Amino acid sequence: MSVVLYGIGSPIVVDYEESCERQGLAIAGAIKNVDGPIHTISAVPVYRADEIPERLLSLPFIAPIFTPGRRRFAVEDAQRHGFGRSFTLVDPTAVVARSTTLGAGTFVNCGAVVGAAGTIGCFVLINRSASIGHHAEIGDYAAVGPGAVLAGNVKLGRGAVVGVGASVIPEIEIGDNAVVGAGSVVTQDVPANTLVAGRPARVLASAIVGYNDCAA
Repeated sequence: MSVVLYGIGSPIVVDYEESCERQGLAIAGAIKNVDGPIHTISAVPVYRADEIPERLLSLPFIAPIFTPGRRRFAVEDAQRHGFGRSFTLVDPTAVVARSTTLGAGTFVNCGAVVGAAGTIGCFVLINRSASIGHHAEIGDYAAVGPGAVLAGNVKLGRGAVVGVGASVIPEIEIGDNAVVGAGSVVTQDVPANTLVAGRPARVLASAIVGYNDCAA
C-alpha cells in the first residue's frame, strides 16, 4: 500500500516516515504546501501543492505536523487540492487497546500505549512513548507530546496540546485549544483556550483563542 505525506516542513515528518517503513507502507510522494525547509529523509519525490500528479490524488494522505492548527491547515489544504482519503497510522511498536477507536488521519507514534474503551478523534497526534489511560476521550486535532501521561477517564478537547512529559490525573477535562506546558502535573480541569504549566499546573494565560486555530 502507498500513502502521501502532505506537509513536510515540520521535523516530526521523519517519525512518520519511520513508522511507514516499519509498517511496510510505501511513500508515493511528499507535498510541500508552504515555504520553508524540507525535512523528509526518504528518497521520495517532492511536489509543490500546485503541481500534484493526478495519480497521487487517489491515494490516502497523512499530515505529519505536531501543532494542531498547522495540522488542520494541511488537512484542509490537502482536501482542497483533491485528496479524499486520510490514513490512520499506528506504529507497530505502539499498543492500542482493541476496544479503543481511532479517527481518520490519526497518528500513534512508536512506543505509545493507549488504554481500553477510549475514543480518539480525527487527525490526532499521540507522540513517542505517551501513555493514554482507559476511557480517554480525545478531540479532533489534539496533540499529546512525547512521554506525556493521561490517566483514566481524561477528556482532551479539540485542538488541545499536552506537552512533553506532562501528567494529567484521572477524571480531568482539558478544554478545546488549551495548552498544558511540558512537565506539568494537571490536578484540576483546564478551561478552553487556556495555557497552564507547573507542578501542580496553574493558569498562565487565558483567552488564547486562535493559538491552535482549531475552533470547531
